[in-house]
Amino acid sequence: MYPEYCVAQRQQPYPLHKITQSYNPVIQNEPRARQPNENPKDYMITAYTSINHVIDISPTTSIYRLDPFAKYLCCWTNTVGLEEVSAIQERTKWKHPNLVSFIFFEEQSDQFSQNRQLKIFYEYLPLDIKQLIDKRSRTQEYVPEEEIWKMISGLCEAFVFLQKRGITHSALTLESVYFDEEYLLYRIQDVSPFRARAPQLFENQYKSPESGGNLRVNRFKQDVFGLGIIILSLCLLKNSDYIFENGAISLIHLNDSFEQLKQLYPGRIDIILKKMLIIDFNLRPDWLELQLFLTNVKDMQIHNFDLGLTNKSSILNSSFQLYQQQQQQVQKTFDQLTLSQENREITNNNNNTKFTSSINNNNSTLNKTSNTDSVDQKLINLNKRIQETLSKSLNKNIR
Repeated sequence: MYPEYCVAQRQQPYPLHKITQSYNPVIQNEPRARQPNENPKDYMITAYTSINHVIDISPTTSIYRLDPFAKYLCCWTNTVGLEEVSAIQERTKWKHPNLVSFIFFEEQSDQFSQNRQLKIFYEYLPLDIKQLIDKRSRTQEYVPEEEIWKMISGLCEAFVFLQKRGITHSALTLESVYFDEEYLLYRIQDVSPFRARAPQLFENQYKSPESGGNLRVNRFKQDVFGLGIIILSLCLLKNSDYIFENGAISLIHLNDSFEQLKQLYPGRIDIILKKMLIIDFNLRPDWLELQLFLTNVKDMQIHNFDLGLTNKSSILNSSFQLYQQQQQQVQKTFDQLTLSQENREITNNNNNTKFTSSINNNNSTLNKTSNTDSVDQKLINLNKRIQETLSKSLNKNIR
């Protein structure tokens, strides 16, 4: 997330008590009582008693903790213009569960200067998608289908929130989409106020096919494509750079990725990502159109729906249990047959020692033996059919 992490750390953390800027929340001497149904995060960022410095990440970036809570903020110090100040002030009022919140800012320069140096405080989220992929790929622990669905739907709502205000992200990377482990949410941060001063720092990691052309493109659709590749990377637990060759998309590699995706997430995830990654931008949805599409597929029922993660092992376990039950039944029948055969052999031996047995009794014994052979053959044939059926079933489920 931050390449210069742990560059320096102050030995004595210093508190910033009683910040009085008008854009900052009021700091109490002691935490206020939490209101009924108040979101825990909203409570912590408005009820703290002090802000304590924790560590410097770079010369312009630091981490702070809101005491007495275990809530961390990132502080970025930068020089911005008057329009940017107004934009940042507006964003401190936004509240969306899938947006990283700007909490407040503190001015460091003279209020009458044209450019102002601000210390901007926003929520600190240490785990990004790149780190999450690295973490899960070590054990091949794929993300559950329902969690991927929540990621898509939650982030789509955040982007719809921005699109309705005419704001594109245009800086989507594996390191700019975060997983909030505390609230189990995937979140993004609106960086548009800072784009004007450093446009080279704000571009999508995975560019759509129409990027860089002379066409008047829809940047919302470019963001849809960029996020689609990021989600695909998380689904497959690997970086998707291989899909791009010399900056151009390889349709062969993209289709190979879709094949892998279909094996892991058949159904709505597969359908949604293919929608987000349509090559023709005229057919690709923007966020508002994608939200409508998600509403239509939300309750979509897929016959024989297989998550490819836990369901597959459940199917295999069920098949093996069925196999064991049928094997036990065959063994039980075989044991009964063996016991019956042993009894018959004893009877035949007794009959052989008794020459006084009648021909009718001998014929009866021969008939019983013939019937028994017939029963044996039926059981053998039944067992073969069971084995063949189970073998086909297991092979199908394993694929």
